[in-house]
Amino acid sequence: MVFEKLEKRLIFEGEIESKTPMHIGSGKPELEEITGVDLPVLKDPKGIPYIPGSSIKGKVRSEAERIGKSLGYKICTPPAIETMCGTRARSEEDLCIACKIFGTASMRGGVSRASKVKFRDAYPTSTIEASLTRTGIAIDRETGSVRTGALYTIEAVPAGTKFSLEIIAENMSDEEIKLLKAALKSVEDSSLGGHSSRGMGKIRFQISQIKERTAKFYMGQEPEKITSREDVWK
Repeated sequence: MVFEKLEKRLIFEGEIESKTPMHIGSGKPELEEITGVDLPVLKDPKGIPYIPGSSIKGKVRSEAERIGKSLGYKICTPPAIETMCGTRARSEEDLCIACKIFGTASMRGGVSRASKVKFRDAYPTSTIEASLTRTGIAIDRETGSVRTGALYTIEAVPAGTKFSLEIIAENMSDEEIKLLKAALKSVEDSSLGGHSSRGMGKIRFQISQIKERTAKFYMGQEPEKITSREDVWK
């Protein structure tokens, strides 16, 4: 099994920089009269905006699947469990490369696989003095006109905001690491978060280093290997 032994752990460290305003949503607030914003950004209990690791992982997986399909890989169709290859697979070797990297659920006695890659929640590396608020208008697709009462406000963190980035990858093959890196690059050319059609969500992954650690490292028998910023994307 893939997690029975710790063969190699890669720790990607760096930052996520928002090149344009970014909206990671929390849904409609319960107390609109207090917040004054229809679509606020997600905040922790202390009121600090952050990007959930699950949001980063979901976007990276989506881009990995798109790239994989373009390169001829057989990729299943998440998120419905019925259409994921974990439900149809008889062994781990039958899983598509996306499920091997990001994990899969299963039903009817299929193959479940935990994710080989973990994304930590990303918090601002410095204080965000003020968020931005934009106003939007919903359009009725059938009539092409403005919907009645369709005016809404969107909160976003400003361009230039930097968030911490930590990705932990375990026991991944060279092929899987290559696709993960390609997906990270593709997210930069796509978007992260909501309202990308309004120009939001362009980001840049600034990976400062990749640390490679093995079981011998944790036992104090060998040093970690560090890939510098200049060699990260090789």
